[in-house]
This record gives sequence, C-alpha cells and structure tokens, in this order.
Amino acid sequence: MEFGAKENGSISVESKALYPEGLEYDAKRERFLLGSIRKGEVIALNSDGTSTRLVDDERLRSVVGIRVDAERGRLLVNNSDYGVATRSTPSDKFASVALGIYDLATGAPLKFIDLSDLQPAKKKFANDLTVDADGNAYITDSLAASIYKVTPSGKASVFLSHERFRGDGFNLNGIQYHKNGYLLVAKKSDGSLFKVLLNDPSAFTEVALPQPLIGTDGLVLTGPDELIAITNRASGVVSNTVFQLHSDDDWSSATIRQTFKTGDVYPTTGVVAKGKLYVNYGHLHTLSSALKEGDELRETFHIQHVGSE
Repeated sequence: MEFGAKENGSISVESKALYPEGLEYDAKRERFLLGSIRKGEVIALNSDGTSTRLVDDERLRSVVGIRVDAERGRLLVNNSDYGVATRSTPSDKFASVALGIYDLATGAPLKFIDLSDLQPAKKKFANDLTVDADGNAYITDSLAASIYKVTPSGKASVFLSHERFRGDGFNLNGIQYHKNGYLLVAKKSDGSLFKVLLNDPSAFTEVALPQPLIGTDGLVLTGPDELIAITNRASGVVSNTVFQLHSDDDWSSATIRQTFKTGDVYPTTGVVAKGKLYVNYGHLHTLSSALKEGDELRETFHIQHVGSE
C-alpha cells in the first residue's frame, strides 16, 4: 500500500446529520456502505453516484461498526446508544447494545441479537466487529472491557473480558480477523494493539509497537503482514493519522511504514475497494456540541482515497 491522497479521490456524501462511523464496501454491487451514528441507518452509495437507504430498522439507535460478510450475503451492524441518536432513550444510554444482521443485497432484517444482558451490571458500547472464516462475529465493547462472540445461528457469549481492556473513555475499538487464527484488536485510549488467539483467548498478547497509537479507531487488514490503523483523538491526544503497520513475526511486533495526516475530520475507519484504501471522514467530534448548542447539523461528509496497492 502506497499512501498519497489524490485530488479527485474524495467522494462527497450529501446527507444531513448522517455522521457516519462505519464504512464498508459491497464489491458485488460496487457500492460503499455507511452507518449513521445520528440516524441509526445504513446508506449505500451506488456506482452511479446516487445514494439509497439500505437498512432502515427502528430497533437501531446509533449504527457503529458495520461488516460485510460477502460469503454469506450478510451485513452485520453494531447497535449502541450513547444519547446522540434521533431514537436515543435516556434510560438506555450506555446500556443497550445489539447486533443486527441484514441481507446484504436488500437490507432486509435476518436476525437481531440483543447483547445487553451479557454484561448486565456494566456500561456498554458495542463498537467494531469482524467475522472469522466460519461466520462467527466478534464485537468489541469499548466500555465493558470485553469482546463478544455471536455464532452464525445467533448464539451470543462473552468471548473475552479482561481488566487490561479498561481505561479512560472508550477503550477496545477496531478489530480484524487474521486467517492464521487470531484477532487483532486496538485499544483506543492508550494506543495498544492485542493479538487474541481464537482457540485460547485468555492467552492474548500485546503487539510490540514503536509507539502507542493513541486514538486508534478502525483497523484494516490489507494483507497478512500489513495493518492500517486509523486514529482520531483520545486521552487528550489529537492524532488524526492513518498508520501503515508491518509485521515480520506474525504480529508479535510491528513497525510503522508510513503515515498520512487527515486533518481535523475525525477519521474513523476504512476499507479497500478495487485496490484503493478509503477512509471515512465522519466529523463525529462535532456532533455532541452541535446538539448541545442547537447548531445546524452537518450536511456533507467524505470518503477519502488515502492510498493504493
């Protein structure tokens, strides 16, 4: 992956109050998918430049991480509530989390799995998710210091919970499945990266990094030895940087190959489409203050071309 944004590499998304967090690409239909923190929906940006609402489910509050499971024709959607969605409920703030599963082609609901009772006494925020080769979903909870597992049949459980995953603000966030049988998981608050074996999660290890990647939100595994980490802000650090990480030892350690500064756009996550890396510029850092002050909500967002294979 070679970094370098092109002048014409920015895709404008015109949708008032969308505030997208999750970004995916449906290769079969050649369309980007964006999940909305504010509206609790998933929209599709079609190849002809039009946009359509793909998932419109009243059970969704804030759509956070989304994941295309092309092999099974599914779109997996994390649902959380932290008080900024049009359907937010005060009693459910940091208490209601769920996984919605939808038909990738039509957006029709297939399953809706409530995860709130997996950690009943803790604050919860289902953030990012990934899918392994067998179709199991793994979901990071940024507040409950946990990773959840949901099988293809819909059975949910706590896959791993540990005090190391606690910290100030939002913690576990970006997550990627590696074909060698483990997960790579980022902790936003302190910039650490973990390797979690699927067959022995309690024996997780920390990936040795040359520096903490504070503010890591999304991860994109662009090859077995290359990981993209997208950072915004956390713990008083404003990073707004895309990092290209490389590992020569199966992710016991990693080095930084390249960086790309995004500007103050609160980049959240990214996706590879047709050999190009795109990053979502969601401006989420402006949403809470706009709601509090009664300001106009943002109407334009961007999917930025950052690099190419």
